[in-house]
Amino acid sequence: MTYSRKSYSYSSISRDKKCSSCTAIGCRRSCLRCLSRVPFATLVATVMCCAGVAVFLGAVLRQVDSTLRMLEVVFERRSPYGPSELRAAALVAAALMGLLELCLLLVGCLTTGPTRERLGNRARVGGRLSCALLLALSYMAFLAWVALALFMALAALLCSLAGALCNQLRHEQQCLDLRLFDFLVGQESTPLQHTGRPLLELCGARRKEFCKDWVEPSGLLLWLAAAAALLVLLGLVQHLMCLAANYAHLRDQQKLLDLQLLQDLQDTEMTTLGSKDRF
Repeated sequence: MTYSRKSYSYSSISRDKKCSSCTAIGCRRSCLRCLSRVPFATLVATVMCCAGVAVFLGAVLRQVDSTLRMLEVVFERRSPYGPSELRAAALVAAALMGLLELCLLLVGCLTTGPTRERLGNRARVGGRLSCALLLALSYMAFLAWVALALFMALAALLCSLAGALCNQLRHEQQCLDLRLFDFLVGQESTPLQHTGRPLLELCGARRKEFCKDWVEPSGLLLWLAAAAALLVLLGLVQHLMCLAANYAHLRDQQKLLDLQLLQDLQDTEMTTLGSKDRF
């Protein structure tokens, strides 16, 4: 029985090790280069805003039908807009917010790390205009979400107070007196046509519609919508900070390039003078 021995040269082994190590180093450098192009702050803000908008939209869509029915049955007020119109408006607003987030993420990618350095000389003016425009749009969206957050927080607080009043009633025959909230309705002295009772005195079916069918399921949804609006506000604040920083980087990049050019010219002149003195 014969054994075949395969010979290896030291040069081939060293070459294989060198190639594998170079490949690992190149892959590591490529990964680091890709990670340096990712705008992590803008990405986190985008995730916060998208999650907040999704939760807010879900809470609002589930709340539309019961709120309109409660206003019509309990307070005899019919909304000029139906559930379909309100849902369409909420979906359009969410779509516009999603489009704004997409633009913010795109501009964040283009103004981060090596991408900004590569595109800075060719698209510096366009980048500054894009950052300024998105700053204005983000600020307007921030003001709109501040109003929504305050409205939802106030609605959730009033719903909690109404729930506490409902829990104080021990018997089904007792009526719920909501004259504490007459500043919201404005029709406290107007009696109902079919019962003759005041509008803000809820008895029987009107009390059940308000306490059981609206207050109990609506409290959690309203607080959830307020928390989602607060999350969107935090994301927009982070977007505003990122846009301001990117705008400052783009504005100061030309100054840094000019300073670097002057430094290179001075180094070249000093090198030339040194070579002349040598001869």
